[in-house]
Amino acid sequence: MKKISLVLSFLLLAGLLLSACSSQPEPAPAGTETETQSTSARGVSASGLVVPDQFASLSLPAGGLVAEVLVSEGDTVEAGQPLVRLRGSDPENPDEELLARLAAAELELQSAQKSLGDLDRAASLARDEALRQAAQAALQVRDTQYALDNLSVPANQEDLDPFEAFDQMKANYDAAWDAYEPYKDDDESSEIREQRQDDLEAAQSDLNSALRRLQLTIELQTAQSALEKARQDFAIYQDGPDPKDIALAQARLANAEAALSAAKAVVDDLELSAPAAGTVTSVNIKPGEFAAPGAPLVQLADLNGLQVEMTDLDEQGAAQLSMGDAVVVSFDALPGVEVPGTIAFIPPKAMVDGSGDFKVIVSLDELPEGLRWGMTAFVDFQP
Repeated sequence: MKKISLVLSFLLLAGLLLSACSSQPEPAPAGTETETQSTSARGVSASGLVVPDQFASLSLPAGGLVAEVLVSEGDTVEAGQPLVRLRGSDPENPDEELLARLAAAELELQSAQKSLGDLDRAASLARDEALRQAAQAALQVRDTQYALDNLSVPANQEDLDPFEAFDQMKANYDAAWDAYEPYKDDDESSEIREQRQDDLEAAQSDLNSALRRLQLTIELQTAQSALEKARQDFAIYQDGPDPKDIALAQARLANAEAALSAAKAVVDDLELSAPAAGTVTSVNIKPGEFAAPGAPLVQLADLNGLQVEMTDLDEQGAAQLSMGDAVVVSFDALPGVEVPGTIAFIPPKAMVDGSGDFKVIVSLDELPEGLRWGMTAFVDFQP
């Protein structure tokens, strides 16, 4: 019996030892990794937000009361479509003062354009008039010079120029008159009266000669100046309008164009239009409210170009990315949906909020049904 008990005890102990040995884990095969390492090998994840690649908050440079809001959130609009109109911008009920200003600017532009266009015709007329004036002045010079050359100049004036001769002869005449005047009422038979009268008549004759000579000299100089002026005018207009006139006309035209643009801008500033096609995502104004200059009135976005902005990618994750890297994007609001994407932009610096994170942009290869602006996204990539 003792032998049987010893055998049973030995068998029981051996079974316990075998059981204990079989419960120990087997050594991992060479080359395999731990569970933590395999998780790391699957890649890195970062969260982000779905945003449009193009969106804008639209405003007007001019302030005023809102007359019409022509769109609502969710509306699809085309480029140039009116969105909001301030009072006075309604095409069917325009502001009279603005219309008058615009009409005056358009009229001035037309006048400036006409003035510039008329310069060629005016230059042709001016050229013909210069030729006529030159011909007339040339005849005047010829005739006056002939008269002056054939004028008999008294001996006492030959050494004097025309102005000096006139001054001297005028002084001689005044002196002769002063000498004659006391005797002018004497009897005609008075010898002294007769002598003073002869002296006065001689002085008068000399003065007349000097005056005629001076008149012809002045006429000659005037005719010569007119001839020179006509020749200069002809030279100016011979090849077309005067460059100075062209410059003035062009300056006037430029001013008119600027004034018209300014008048149109005033009208345009009363209406907010879509700069491009897109979807209205928010409207921040109502009819009757005052729109402040520069205040955002309507937000417009291209919802056909949604992308993902990573919001918590640290510097270690950013350092492992390159432009064009493939990623997989999933969405908290769309369970089971995964979309392939590509790294479209890596910023050269971290965000300025002090977090050290990088706002990396991911383009989506496709847009799943139900994806909306502002949804949370998760980006997985292989480092």
